[in-house]
Amino acid sequence: MNLEIILLRHGIAENRADDGTDFNRKLTKEGKEKLKKRLPYLKDSIMFKDQVEIWSSPLRRARETAEILGNAIGSEKILYHDFIGEGDFDSFLMSVVKEKEEKTIFVVGHEPYLGEWAYELADQSIGFKKGAAAAFTVKLYDSRTPETEDMIEEASFSWYLTSKEMEKTGKKKD
Repeated sequence: MNLEIILLRHGIAENRADDGTDFNRKLTKEGKEKLKKRLPYLKDSIMFKDQVEIWSSPLRRARETAEILGNAIGSEKILYHDFIGEGDFDSFLMSVVKEKEEKTIFVVGHEPYLGEWAYELADQSIGFKKGAAAAFTVKLYDSRTPETEDMIEEASFSWYLTSKEMEKTGKKKD
């Protein structure tokens, strides 16, 4: 069974939240505008257009990015996972391998974790700029058991787009 995993870094966020916490840093007006303008171009790049989920870090800037993404691609299903905000790759992997149907999963998160996860998935060294996305095709074992050491049979890198490149790619198609 195949999954498409698209790692997406949150948009431009304020340097400091009103309450001083990292958790509550929100997107700037510019960050929101750029995401609203550029994320709709990702819709054409989705492998499983009828089966899309958005997984997001619970940190405010990621939640806001996930909501903008959901509106842009027409997906209302957003699931919030602490392991994304914490950069816990093992928990991410455990959630991925529990999937039972082919789908596209957007993972809205943060650096340096997304870059580390790209390397863990498919040996890709990627420094995610704000608003950038990278896609991977993940093949899960057809008959998985708890004893299976390798939970993913194969993962391959598909593409990487900065926020600005999303817009350029979309305009070329028009």
